[in-house]
Amino acid sequence: MNAIQLGPLVLGWDRFAAIVSVLAFVLVAEVIARVSRQPAIGTWAGQAVLWGFIGARLGHVVQFPQVFLAEPWLVVAIWQGGFSPLGAALGVGVVTAVAWQRGLSFVPAFGALWVGGVLWFALTLDIGARPETAAPDLTLAMVSGAEFAFADAPLQPMVINLWATWCPPCRRELPMLADVAAQTRGVTFLLASQGEALSTVAAHLNNAGISPTHMALDPAGALARHYGTIGLPVTLFLGADGMLAHVHVGEISRAVLLREITALTR
Repeated sequence: MNAIQLGPLVLGWDRFAAIVSVLAFVLVAEVIARVSRQPAIGTWAGQAVLWGFIGARLGHVVQFPQVFLAEPWLVVAIWQGGFSPLGAALGVGVVTAVAWQRGLSFVPAFGALWVGGVLWFALTLDIGARPETAAPDLTLAMVSGAEFAFADAPLQPMVINLWATWCPPCRRELPMLADVAAQTRGVTFLLASQGEALSTVAAHLNNAGISPTHMALDPAGALARHYGTIGLPVTLFLGADGMLAHVHVGEISRAVLLREITALTR
């Protein structure tokens, strides 16, 4: 499972797991604080969540200075993803150390943290071997008039983005995706419109000033069905062997895109 749909909202499974785990941690900490009559535990839990979040975001930002120095406002674009586990651990660690020096009871506090951690691992743990997903035996028409056949694709990593003109996050990220595609060598990019006609896609690209290079048409949504994705946008990362390596659900940032491309090409 790579995503979960809650009414009109689609969340990547990793984000859903993080939200549930954090809520469980805060709830357990508050219960322990009330039962043990130690309000400092509840205060610490709130501060740990806040500074863990800040540390996770800043840890990601410092990994990609070239991206965030060029567009500083992207630091607050948290809906695009991009968090550092090490940064989160440092933030929580500093808050915990300060609270401990001020008399925080370590054992009950650790119990709440343990519950959140175990829940996270339980939600993100793969039970058994995950079935490998190979690239589809599919040929798509390109906006340029050519065709893209997966069977004839170069033996190199591939980035597939599923988007549509009616999807606001798709429209926001599409110029960046086209820009990275134009600048990246050794990686195949396929930006596939889902369920739309050539005239609709071509008009949008022309109005937005986006090159039709790498733009494909998937009017039947064959790629979404093949990879079992829900919602848009979705970005798929395939290794040089054609096997699915990672799925990003929702709007993607330049920094996260570059991070996943680097992981593919190592």
